[in-house]
Amino acid sequence: MKTYLQQTGRFLLLLLAIQIVRALIITGLWRLLHPAPDSPIWAYMDITAFGLIGISLLLWFHPSREHLALDWRVAPRWELIAYSGLGLLTLGLVLSTYFLQPDLFIGNLTSTIVIPIFEEFLFRGWGWGQVEKSATFKASGFANWLLISFLFGLWHFGYMDVYLLKVAPANPNMDWGIFFLMKFLTTFTIGLIVGMPRWRTGRVYGSLILHSLINVFGR
Repeated sequence: MKTYLQQTGRFLLLLLAIQIVRALIITGLWRLLHPAPDSPIWAYMDITAFGLIGISLLLWFHPSREHLALDWRVAPRWELIAYSGLGLLTLGLVLSTYFLQPDLFIGNLTSTIVIPIFEEFLFRGWGWGQVEKSATFKASGFANWLLISFLFGLWHFGYMDVYLLKVAPANPNMDWGIFFLMKFLTTFTIGLIVGMPRWRTGRVYGSLILHSLINVFGR
């Protein structure tokens, strides 16, 4: 149990460090570009921040397929067929906006492809594996599911820079207490939903596709 808590603490510190670096990048780009709250420039800023951090993490940790829960060698055929079909559906929905609503394409690409890939590899991939390997008690799978979902909810408080720079100017009368409560409850619930495939299959593919689909229809 002690090792489990220690590993959780290390992962929490990593999440904090990532959010600090991401906020510094976004704030720096905001000072340089001064985008309006509804400008597509925000999507490009997110792509830049998550891209730089994601590449840096890959170079630093050198995770294997197993570390990211990407090992497909023991997956049943039905899982391959289901995830391939849902993945193609998600990609098609995103690409369709390029032709139907081009002004929304870059935002959809960011929210349904870039961010889910980053967050799922971080939480249901590498982070889940790190705390799982330190678990020694019987209910480790269930505990990991709850823990990672809880941390996923807390993670979204780290987007404070975006809330202040983008959300606040467009919503001057925002009740921030209700906003943050609903943000945590919503993201914690989403974490539970997208974490279920990771728990039941041991792979991150289902979590990634569910996360993308939720963002497609929730955007």
